[in-house]
Amino acid sequence: MNPPVSRPFRGVSALDRRQNRHRQLVEAAFDIVGTKGAAHLSVGEVCLGAGLTKRYFYESFGSMDELSGAVVDYAIDRMVERTEPFRPGQAGGSVHAGIKAFVEALLDDGRLARVLITETQVGALSRFRGRIIEVGVASLLPIDRLAETATIDRRRFIAYAQMGALGEICVAWHQGSMSMGREELVDGLVNLFAHIASTYDGT
Repeated sequence: MNPPVSRPFRGVSALDRRQNRHRQLVEAAFDIVGTKGAAHLSVGEVCLGAGLTKRYFYESFGSMDELSGAVVDYAIDRMVERTEPFRPGQAGGSVHAGIKAFVEALLDDGRLARVLITETQVGALSRFRGRIIEVGVASLLPIDRLAETATIDRRRFIAYAQMGALGEICVAWHQGSMSMGREELVDGLVNLFAHIASTYDGT
């Protein structure tokens, strides 16, 4: 017996429809984690947010853990999209420009700050924190220095220190606990990052 043929629906192929549903589910989950927290993730809530039935969840994901990983990857991709053009070694890129782009991305979207920083401290997303730190390390190093183990170790040390400070400050700002203007906050964080890096690197 021949397998059933999947025909386009309104000009959209079956594969494209499936990919669109996958994206809708991930975006809905990102919104839930970014506004309510990972503890509120459930198949029902995600499907409600995506406007899809539960059968489509299981079409895309085998478990909530798999969805959680997809949410973190989605957040990382959003951050990389913002920071990659300013990476050292790129035209117009520098450590200062990269940090500024990173900070501004977190200030632009409180959900991104919560997913990448707050929700990965403890709980269901904590096992992905190492992945996020590695992206942060790579984003502030020129490509030709990524193979230097000692440099990577120094950058990882610095990245953990920077991320800890950045997390508390950005979350507090989004919660209204700090009345600093955006420009002042960005400048302050960029200077803080530079100070942490220069203190340890001796540069």
